[in-house]
Amino acid sequence: MSRPLAALACCLQGRLLVEPTDWMAVFRIANEHLLTPTLWHALSSANLIKSLPAEAAEYLATLYLLNGKRNGALRRQAVELVGALNVREIVPALLKGGLALFDGPYADPAIRMMRDLDLLVPASRRLGYRLARQYAPGHHAFGDFSRPNDPGSIDLHTELVDPSHVLPASEVWHRAERRNVDGIHYLAPCPTDRVMHNVLHAQIHYLGSFYRGELHLQQIYELAALARYFGPAIDWPSIEQRLGAHRLTVALEAHLFAAHRLFGLDWPLARPASARSRFHFLRCRMQLDSPALQRCAVPWGNLRSALAWHRMHALHGEAGGPLAWRYRHLLQYLRKKGVGATVGRLMRSQ
Repeated sequence: MSRPLAALACCLQGRLLVEPTDWMAVFRIANEHLLTPTLWHALSSANLIKSLPAEAAEYLATLYLLNGKRNGALRRQAVELVGALNVREIVPALLKGGLALFDGPYADPAIRMMRDLDLLVPASRRLGYRLARQYAPGHHAFGDFSRPNDPGSIDLHTELVDPSHVLPASEVWHRAERRNVDGIHYLAPCPTDRVMHNVLHAQIHYLGSFYRGELHLQQIYELAALARYFGPAIDWPSIEQRLGAHRLTVALEAHLFAAHRLFGLDWPLARPASARSRFHFLRCRMQLDSPALQRCAVPWGNLRSALAWHRMHALHGEAGGPLAWRYRHLLQYLRKKGVGATVGRLMRSQ
């Protein structure tokens, strides 16, 4: 893999493989993937901070401290919000980074950067927030809510991910575990669902990073952290069976293989990684080093994501088969949206 990516991966495992002239390239990748505070923590825990140039160490320490303050404010915001929901006899489920502020997998929650707080609720309630952005009907979330002076917006979910047929919220509610912390009550998805949510969010959700050959290093690092933190509590055969039933085995293996190669995760599945998943990781590494190659992969990746087997099967059922499903879906989309919107959807990168 490229020298900066290899250096970052080693640093996050507590090993130093960086020349003084390479730190800017390492920081660039860490910043793009929201891993800079994590980088400081890993190097500090391994007593390697003194090996860095003084300016580099100061830069990492500053970002770590600022992110810690922000996460502290986000935690207080979450406590207030969940408490207000509890008063209305609603016990929400915390998701992703919001859950990591309370319930692992990080010993130090300050190392996890996040854009917003994700909550799964059975119904929306007014809590003094204004709707900053409402999503289209059928989206997995209702919208982003915000208030003046709060550090982050609230992403109010009714489902966990866009392909809700793969991991329905109703099942996650049923398996979730109740927590009582700081006077509030919330639900934490079980370890198996947290891992499955991570895989689907990183690989399939929204724009379909798996199909476009994109690596989301923060999500890969978090997968390794979840696997180590929960250990045998994760039902890997169940994850394999569920994703395999939706023809997503390669997406699962590719995500795990990236965590194995980059962050030393012990391989958790009964079978070794397939050749397809290994090749996919190679493709992702090449695209990470080449923005031009990444841009070229966008249209084909968007098409593959939109016409993925699991989506078509959920929409059209058993009748017709994959070719008929895709032909029907494309024809319907063209009639409804037109050629211009269809081309725009294929070219969408954000």
